[in-house]
Amino acid sequence: MVEERNYQDPIMKMEEFNIGLLEKDRVPGLLIRFDENGFYNIGIQISDSEVVKVDSATENDAIYKIQHWADKVNEVQDQHKNR
Repeated sequence: MVEERNYQDPIMKMEEFNIGLLEKDRVPGLLIRFDENGFYNIGIQISDSEVVKVDSATENDAIYKIQHWADKVNEVQDQHKNR
């Protein structure tokens, strides 16, 4: 089960999130970065230059968490629209 998160999670510059192998075209707005420690970091792009890191996952639960956050991209983007 995916834990519900507070969308006040760390907002970072796109350049910071891009470190590592990045996938960003499968679901518009959903960014998935595989880091050197074997973790998947899941982020949602909220502007041209900013990403909210919403979760991280091991290889075992990455697919489930990615699907969960794919359904929430618009919701997270809407919450950050007027900040």
